[in-house]
Amino acid sequence: MDVLTPKQIEIRQRESRILAAALPMIRRGGVSAVSMDAIAKKIRYTRGTVYNHFPNKEDIVLSLAARASARRVELFKYGVTLGKASREKIAAIGIACEVYVHELPDDFSVEQVIRHDSVWQKTSAGRRDVLMQCENECIGVVGAVIETAIEQGDLQLPRGKQVADVVMGLWSLTYGGHVLAATSPSLSEIGIHDPDQAIRRNCNAMLDGIGWQPLFDSSRYNRYVKRILPLMRQKADELKRQTGLATSTET
Repeated sequence: MDVLTPKQIEIRQRESRILAAALPMIRRGGVSAVSMDAIAKKIRYTRGTVYNHFPNKEDIVLSLAARASARRVELFKYGVTLGKASREKIAAIGIACEVYVHELPDDFSVEQVIRHDSVWQKTSAGRRDVLMQCENECIGVVGAVIETAIEQGDLQLPRGKQVADVVMGLWSLTYGGHVLAATSPSLSEIGIHDPDQAIRRNCNAMLDGIGWQPLFDSSRYNRYVKRILPLMRQKADELKRQTGLATSTET
């Protein structure tokens, strides 16, 4: 692990204070509610100091999204450690997604905000790279579990199907499902009263469909989720208390 210089520590501490000041503004009104002047006033920095770290408010949102994605990576990695068989490990990543949405709702929200083209296009290339690296790491964790399942004989992909296809399928079901649950008021009207359970069922149906062993057993699965869910929530609480996750492009 690299040892930070005093200057680097100071930079990260300042950036953490700026991000902490901006987050309630985003929570209240999105990117448009973020004010560089208001941030400077709240944390008693000069406007110049704030602008030295972030050229605009969009870069602040991007840094928050990168921090959120880094926390999601940590949840994924932790989830993998809670399972023995590969099917348990991939199930734990699904539960990690669920916990991320419910226990770190600001993180989940800010990741959606940054995907708006009007915001993304105003951000700096260096911080975009940080976010993309974090997202690639998330994908890598999932891909590694799939590859392990293949190596151990738990999964034999159908002809023409690749690991990336499975990653994309699971990503679509989990992320897409949670976005719908957070933004669609009409789910209950079509009979979806528990989106989390619906997402779990769909993911397990997909895994059964490609023959990932052992096939879904509701009693076994529910016992497993009951055991790991409190641990995942505890991990999320630990991540909430952490500040200063690297989002800076400065050295």
